[in-house]
Amino acid sequence: MNRNWTDFKSLHGNIAGAREAFENACETLYRKKHKDENVSQVRVNQGDGGIDIFIGELGVEPITVIQCKFFLESFGDSQKQQIRESFNTSVNSDKYELKEWVLCIPRVFDMEESSWWSKWKDNKVKEYSKENSFIRLANGNELIDLSKELGLYNEIFKITDSLKIEEIHNAIVHKENRITQGVKPNIVLFNNYTSKNEDFYLERYIDIEFNKSFEINNIWLFGKSGVGKTALANRNLIKNKIKYCFCDLSPITISKAEDVLDDILCTVEEDFDSERNLEESNILKQISQILYKSKFNKIVILIDEISVKDDEVLKDIANKLIQLVTYCTKYSNQDGLKFIVSTISNPQNIIQNKSKASDYFQYVCCDMWNEYLFQLFDVLCKALNLELEKSKSLIIENSENSPRVLKTIFRKILTSKDCSSKSIDKAIKLTLEEII
Repeated sequence: MNRNWTDFKSLHGNIAGAREAFENACETLYRKKHKDENVSQVRVNQGDGGIDIFIGELGVEPITVIQCKFFLESFGDSQKQQIRESFNTSVNSDKYELKEWVLCIPRVFDMEESSWWSKWKDNKVKEYSKENSFIRLANGNELIDLSKELGLYNEIFKITDSLKIEEIHNAIVHKENRITQGVKPNIVLFNNYTSKNEDFYLERYIDIEFNKSFEINNIWLFGKSGVGKTALANRNLIKNKIKYCFCDLSPITISKAEDVLDDILCTVEEDFDSERNLEESNILKQISQILYKSKFNKIVILIDEISVKDDEVLKDIANKLIQLVTYCTKYSNQDGLKFIVSTISNPQNIIQNKSKASDYFQYVCCDMWNEYLFQLFDVLCKALNLELEKSKSLIIENSENSPRVLKTIFRKILTSKDCSSKSIDKAIKLTLEEII
């Protein structure tokens, strides 16, 4: 499987998520390329001297500055100005001497853009009396080639090795061969996963990413409503026989962060048959104390359905959850304690202390469904004995990249007991009206 930088953006949810991931990817590439030298990122700060990544000993010798700009869709006056400003900040810095300045971007310049770059570079090289190699461009194709050369392509673009790909393919084929006709529609068109739904759960690469990430750290799942965040977490925890405490926030009205923490506290009290310490007023400590006393070697706390429209409340909730995870991780004697948080909002947009949060969470975006909806469509048709091949493209196109919408269309078709074009159009229309 070949992926490009557009796929890279989708893997990380949006431009904001991809921008940070792109800088991390560039650091990984240059660290391996220059393994005998010091290669480091610089934490975002007003006085960072225009450095994203540098190669060399800062303050001791002239350094190479790697400037990362995730310019993917467009390259106009704004992008050119950003390049000028970044270079000027670096070349005029009084904190270090510039040996070389490298611009990393995920796009490939067209003729007009290449002409602008060459003229700008030539002017700057002459202005500062430098060699032509003083300023260099590493475009999207060069970075992909470098990632393949260094054996980092699969890691950066989240592509599993060929054995895993074959394993998933064989599992899907085997699953389809085991599906029998006449199964109950509610089992096939499930929303909330249980083990009886396994034959109709479509395993994706994100399942592998989830399990690998879970081995390393806590997980923050995110993605729009209806893409299967809850099913993903439940399915993989159940399949791996991991006991977990499910904090379902959907029944409660959330007006402040304390509503979330109180529901978590009530859930862990019930699940672990333990009562809060009333002498302790700090709710984070109350939750931690219950988990601390637990007899289980492995504990997973799944915090699901955090749906809040008020951005400030949502940011406060995110901050409190990070405080909870940080406190429990530091003071609990449970080495097997893990947290899974699920939100519609991208955590990068609601977490204030991103540096601290990245120490405790792996982020997993659940929005990638484009390439899988066709497979899910086939699984559903076979299980429900429906002949919908002629309308396949129309149904998937109107499913809005959502398995929930796709399944709702199927329910409408089953209810009508009619697979004609007119009936399918009506099923699609009714579904989309309900979503609105």
